[in-house]
Amino acid sequence: MLHIIKSVAALDDAMALYSEQDDVLLIEDAVYAANPQHQAFSKVKGPSVFALQGDIDARGMTNRISPSVSTIGYEGFVELTVKQDKSLTWD
Repeated sequence: MLHIIKSVAALDDAMALYSEQDDVLLIEDAVYAANPQHQAFSKVKGPSVFALQGDIDARGMTNRISPSVSTIGYEGFVELTVKQDKSLTWD
């Protein structure tokens, strides 16, 4: 499953259902959690965590994203939706 997370507040609920086969994509305000200094960073777990570059740039976070989080563009977003047969968007 692809978990598309739109807000930091949605991380708790999404991560409660996360399994090792899943991918996590942080978009919109959820990209703040990809900053190692953010209080929610510890909730971002697993090797398959991605953050949308356009949202990172829009929030001035380009140099603050953890190396453990892969940044992707819209093409990568499409590839994730193809890879995972199901997706769930968390507000």
